[in-house]
Amino acid sequence: MSHAQKTAQPLSQHFLMSVTHTQTSELAPCELCQSRTFTVLADKDRDGAPLQTVLCQDCGLVFTNPRPSDEALRDFYRESYRQEYKNAVKPKLKHVYRAGIVALDRLDYLIPLLKPGHSILDLGSGGGEMLFILRGLGYHVEGIEPNVGYGSAARDLLGLPVQVTHYSEAKVEPGSQDVVTAFHVVEHLPHPIEALATMASWMHDDGLMLIEVPHALSRCQWPQSRYHIGHLHHFSSSTLTLAGQKAGLEHVDSFTSKDGGNLMVIFRKKRDTTAAPAAIIPGHSQRVLRHYQKHTNLRHLLTHHPYIRPLEKAAKGLIEKTTLLKFDNAHDVLDHLVKKAKAIQHKAISQREHRQCQENLGSAPCCCGG
Repeated sequence: MSHAQKTAQPLSQHFLMSVTHTQTSELAPCELCQSRTFTVLADKDRDGAPLQTVLCQDCGLVFTNPRPSDEALRDFYRESYRQEYKNAVKPKLKHVYRAGIVALDRLDYLIPLLKPGHSILDLGSGGGEMLFILRGLGYHVEGIEPNVGYGSAARDLLGLPVQVTHYSEAKVEPGSQDVVTAFHVVEHLPHPIEALATMASWMHDDGLMLIEVPHALSRCQWPQSRYHIGHLHHFSSSTLTLAGQKAGLEHVDSFTSKDGGNLMVIFRKKRDTTAAPAAIIPGHSQRVLRHYQKHTNLRHLLTHHPYIRPLEKAAKGLIEKTTLLKFDNAHDVLDHLVKKAKAIQHKAISQREHRQCQENLGSAPCCCGG
């Protein structure tokens, strides 16, 4: 059913109170192509509260519509988001550990983008766990975090150079960064193209950008659990690439996590500034709709995901409890994880040197012994 056939209903008082604490919401056009022709995919979030999610019929972007106002969203993320989502004003020790473990996993695809002495800026740096680990590996780090509680903990307790502000108000020298990252941030932003363009301005001409978002075309979760009050946009590789192109970026690579739940896209600044990005993505909305229609509860039950995920969660929980018995503060937890990170870094550098050696020598024996 198109937007012309069904008018989006106002968000419920439950959603407005939990997200904005105001009565303000906006029916918005698609951020990628400005279309106002939508297919309604869902009218509830993963907790059963009213939340309308639509599919743009022209480019295939999935997004919340209507959505809270920009001002209400800023207030929410500055003051309330972490409390609503983590039930914490500042990160507890278990949150620091969990975020640190996730940061270690991300090093597998972040380290290959970095060279010794590189500068890296993380937008949405949270409690600063990734920045702390990267600093421990010898990189120059900066962070931007809109949430007061988490951002001040990273800055004041961990001693990290984190600006506690909205990205549009952050003071970053243009062209100063080798790598800019945003892990599970862009899906929360009402204007992703504007945000990506701002991030691009922080990179030097040969810099790289790594974006990680939940994957709109994943199948690792229950169908109804994909819709979250904080996720304004749900990106596929195609729609995130289009957003990057409209922000003056060029797609370098894209890949997903092992379970397909997360999407990672690497960008660089556009080399050919004369080529205009496509206005729409022909056929993509139909592909997205077919994916959602086929991802039913029954089909999900017939995969391994509903059974493996609880076991993995239980195993991780046991390791977390035994590990945290050894530490009583965030510094010690992260110092422990930095040691693990150094092993990951060493492996990544060795693999890079081995590849370079093979490229230089061709079929001759590798000089690095790999």
